[in-house]
Amino acid sequence: MEESKKDLRREHVKAYLSEDGSGPGEGGYSGSGDFHGSASKRKKSRKPVFIFLVLLVVLSMTVGVAIGRMLRNPYASAESSNLNEKEVVEKLSMLEQCINNYYLDEVDQDKMRDGIYKGYISGLDDKYAEYYTEESYKQLMEEDSGEYQGIGVTVTKDPSTGYTLIEGVFKNTPAAEAGLEPGDYIVSVNDRDTKDMELTDVVMEIKRKDKETADLKIFREGQELEFTVKKSKIEIDTVSYEMKDGKIGYIEVTQFIENTADKFKEAVDDLTSQGMTGLVLDLRDNGGGLVDVCVDMCSEFVPKGDLVVYIQDKNGGRTDYNSNSDDNVEVPVIILVNENTASASEIMTGCLRDYGKAQIVGTKTFGKGIVQNIFPFTDGTAVKFTVAKYYLPKGDCIHELGIEPDVTLEMTDEEKKAALDSEKDDKQLQKALEMLKK
Repeated sequence: MEESKKDLRREHVKAYLSEDGSGPGEGGYSGSGDFHGSASKRKKSRKPVFIFLVLLVVLSMTVGVAIGRMLRNPYASAESSNLNEKEVVEKLSMLEQCINNYYLDEVDQDKMRDGIYKGYISGLDDKYAEYYTEESYKQLMEEDSGEYQGIGVTVTKDPSTGYTLIEGVFKNTPAAEAGLEPGDYIVSVNDRDTKDMELTDVVMEIKRKDKETADLKIFREGQELEFTVKKSKIEIDTVSYEMKDGKIGYIEVTQFIENTADKFKEAVDDLTSQGMTGLVLDLRDNGGGLVDVCVDMCSEFVPKGDLVVYIQDKNGGRTDYNSNSDDNVEVPVIILVNENTASASEIMTGCLRDYGKAQIVGTKTFGKGIVQNIFPFTDGTAVKFTVAKYYLPKGDCIHELGIEPDVTLEMTDEEKKAALDSEKDDKQLQKALEMLKK
């Protein structure tokens, strides 16, 4: 039922985009790449540059390998990609000559350079791979720290439409106050069509420093809506908690970022001091995050030294992550999950399940059992791509399989919306509370 709802929503978008054969945002930006303002600010050049850029690509990869070794990164490797560099150089030279002779407008060399790097990484055919410019890498690090300037949403790319989809809206943020909702499609940002824009470029456009607001066109349930959202300093509150009736604790975790483990421990300690007899851990719509943070959180339940998760690279190299805490929670735990519970949140779900520390309620999880590493370079840029699979304590890899709950309980979109207004309408939460009260 839930999957058919998603397909229907996507068909609505496709139909909307093809109404007049051109799609929304006609006349706006319909490509990808960074925005550099007017043509007068562009770097004007017709000099041969592509051979130099190819050498930069090779140099960047070499620097990345060196950095990986210095950091003793188990995934750094000097193996060749078997790329025919001579052929690539010759082809880029041909393209350069063609552009120099026939291209009408001016060429932004920074944009061309980044386009080469992005194209190289996109050739991996890894949907999680990405090349970060210096600006986009700074932005990524800022958000992982738990504080940034923006509107308060998490977004992803919907490959079926090419548009950006809002995955989550943080509480008490400009986005929440404006009425943005998970499941909204961002059709345009500041009059720029987002179709086929790279995700980092969409985010940078939302956070543009020269604008105090983000002007969004949103597609929601067959309608186009317009929002002007004022930006502000966002402190990501990834952990919220309270004590329910019967001394049952409730903790919701929305992401695994740098400050999440500390906030989670604070929540667990506070609820324990209040006499908690059971715990509902809500990981619904949690798309994951940092593995180290997840391990620290699992350590609240798993005895010190016991395996939480291990990852294995393409050469069979294995890295174990073990519990690091002597102070474990000893109460019954119910974990709430759904189809958007992914990656690090699946590690936590699977780990606690394997040790018999928790039961699971909800719907089958997403099934992301692979790990991406970010490799920073000395010029401030970085790349991210898949480097390993992860395995749960019992040896299971749940990639493209997901985790089946002990109690399967689906909720329609309408029921989810009702649950936002009243927890009594949250069937999954009520089932978890009922199980813990027995």
